[in-house]
Amino acid sequence: MTLQPITTVYLTAPAAEAITTELRTADHTTETGGILLGHHTHDHAVIHHAGTPGPAAVRTPTYFLRDLAHAQALAGTAFAHDRSIWIGEWHTHPTGAPIPSERDTATYRQLLGDPELGFHSVISLIFAAHDDTWTAAAWTCHSDHITPVPLQLGSQPGIPS
Repeated sequence: MTLQPITTVYLTAPAAEAITTELRTADHTTETGGILLGHHTHDHAVIHHAGTPGPAAVRTPTYFLRDLAHAQALAGTAFAHDRSIWIGEWHTHPTGAPIPSERDTATYRQLLGDPELGFHSVISLIFAAHDDTWTAAAWTCHSDHITPVPLQLGSQPGIPS
């Protein structure tokens, strides 16, 4: 199977619930986030699991670094459950728009450039706070391109949630 650039990202109900729970309970003055686990098939990505920051995460108003041990434990559990793999990251922007910052862009390029990680593309979900609500945007980083892609709630037709 040849993987193509992502054209649509599907966020399943369990992954959406993990993110919305974190958004409801997190300190909205600092960034938060976690890993995204799922599958990349042909030209779409399905996110089955979304991580939380973890107890040792670093959170500032302009920067988020997930708790690596926490993320690795979730990745191991998800892989054992449904063979989901690490396909990207989600995080918040407490101020501004849900678009990748220069730091975000550098992180995605670093992930793509690490041959041990084996990323074909990196999926990013960014959530921005506006008047007590959140706006979400999905992005894909492939080669030297970062582009917005549609985010669909629920699983892709024919794939269980």
